Amino acid sequence: MKVIKAIWTMSWKIVVFLVLWGALYAPFLLPVATRLERAEFVSSPLVRLYFEITGAVTISFAAWVMTRFIDKRTFVSLGFMPRHVLRDVVVGLGIGLWMMAVSVALLWYFGWAVPQGILGFSWFALFLAGVAMLANTVTQEVLVRGYVQQSIQSQFGAPWAVVLSALVFTLLHIGAIKDGILPTVNLFAAGILLGISYSVTKNLWLPITLHFGWNFLQGPVLGLTVSGQSVDSGWRVFRLEGPPIFTGGTFGLEGGLVATVTTVLGIVALLLLCLPKVNVISPCEFK
Repeated sequence: MKVIKAIWTMSWKIVVFLVLWGALYAPFLLPVATRLERAEFVSSPLVRLYFEITGAVTISFAAWVMTRFIDKRTFVSLGFMPRHVLRDVVVGLGIGLWMMAVSVALLWYFGWAVPQGILGFSWFALFLAGVAMLANTVTQEVLVRGYVQQSIQSQFGAPWAVVLSALVFTLLHIGAIKDGILPTVNLFAAGILLGISYSVTKNLWLPITLHFGWNFLQGPVLGLTVSGQSVDSGWRVFRLEGPPIFTGGTFGLEGGLVATVTTVLGIVALLLLCLPKVNVISPCEFK
């Protein structure tokens, strides 16, 4: 009976949260989306920026409502507590950028990432793409590592919360997967990495910046496909060509074995920072 009650409590809170977010987001999303062609939505930086910012704002408001009136706790307890912000941001960005840099370096070394001439570079375009990417990252992290993982953790503990939230993270991207099982495995592994990064800090600063660093360097900066979607800034630094099992095929770098390796390395790097004998940049807290 206790397990059934825990599942029910976790489930209805997550469902209410999603319904509330949908109700808040729909007035911003539907009137604009119904007037746009698919190509315009994908290619327009301002349209993408609008949808990403409104998504981040509405999901944050939905999370505030749930934490304040349902869970009876403060919004900052969701993962925005001010302690160690700078440390977590530095560690998160460092791991995310390092993982992507290692991935591209490996592909370049084996001749599968071919340098391209950068045409049409614009700092303003990069800025718009970066803001949109940050808003998208906040939306995903508030949803998955924020309310979903924490709702699961409150009933079943951290290990189950990390695994189940990673499964939710994978399902959120399932529509973009067309190249078989490996992209799914990589997304699940990325979900584990991001889930651990919340679990060891009890804050969202680390998973947000890690997730953002990986995606920002991959898409807006280098012009590579991100999870099967084009989110570049209008130029391409590398063109991926070679065996899809390594390059990821149409799904992009995240669908290949290189991403598998670097994601595992990212998990190892984070866990190494969490050893009991750590230096001052460790994101972990030991009681």
